[in-house]
Amino acid sequence: MPHAEGLKALAEHYEAFDYVICSSRRAVEMLAQSGAAALPSAGKIVAIGKDQDAVRTLMHVEPTLTDAEPSMMGIVEALRRLPRLAERRIAVLLPEFEGLPTPSTITRFLEALTSTEAHIETIACYRTSALATKDFPMAIETLRHPQNAAIALTSGGEAHVLARILQMAASQGTPVVLPIFSFGPYTTQCAKEAGLTVAATSPTFRSFDDYVRFLLFNA
Repeated sequence: MPHAEGLKALAEHYEAFDYVICSSRRAVEMLAQSGAAALPSAGKIVAIGKDQDAVRTLMHVEPTLTDAEPSMMGIVEALRRLPRLAERRIAVLLPEFEGLPTPSTITRFLEALTSTEAHIETIACYRTSALATKDFPMAIETLRHPQNAAIALTSGGEAHVLARILQMAASQGTPVVLPIFSFGPYTTQCAKEAGLTVAATSPTFRSFDDYVRFLLFNA
């Protein structure tokens, strides 16, 4: 398995990295399973927002850059404030996308990281797959349920799949007419790139708890 091999190599050379960036909670979980949890990690692991709690729970260490904006670009800006960043070696744990394009949140993040001139090594540690086209009709039926008040988007990858589902629904002559709410500005940007209209964007996106509160008051 390529993912297992990449994680094994990371664990074997873990001390060579100054920072390990986990792009999601799942990435933290995979890092913990790699064996790195048994290695010294103080000041090394970077996670986004609430994912920092997973670092504490699963890796048994305190994450670093905890004051960064809870986003990938927030991590880049926090790194830019560090001295001698060009001398640093940084591992980035990312998903591999299957059946959908890599969200622009990730491509822009990697471009920004590269521009820091730090040595960047990306590691695909798990796979994110799109809903199979054969399952779109079931998703459309679910979306058309009369009790639905809105569609909640939590990631850029979801936005691309939702756009395809809504296109199929429209082609059947009965489009799904529901407002779309977004987890944060970066997810909204991906949604717009996928051709979706976002009704509202949560201004707080550190955790899903924040998003749920936003939905309760706005959806």
